Amino acid sequence: MLRGDDFYIRAFWELSSCRQFGQVVGPIPWHRIVEYARMYHLDEGLTDIFTLVMRELDEAYLKSQRA
Repeated sequence: MLRGDDFYIRAFWELSSCRQFGQVVGPIPWHRIVEYARMYHLDEGLTDIFTLVMRELDEAYLKSQRA
């Protein structure tokens, strides 16, 4: 893990509580990711990177749930 990764990991697990659970596990809603970035006062460029990282982590998580 690189320095600063803990912010992304903590954010991912906190945002995971926003996903819908049912017959299948849903993705983290996009607007929740953006709200989280705003809460931490990330600028536009960092919000874009944050969103990309959250989507990549979420896809890996969802893929593991389908296996």
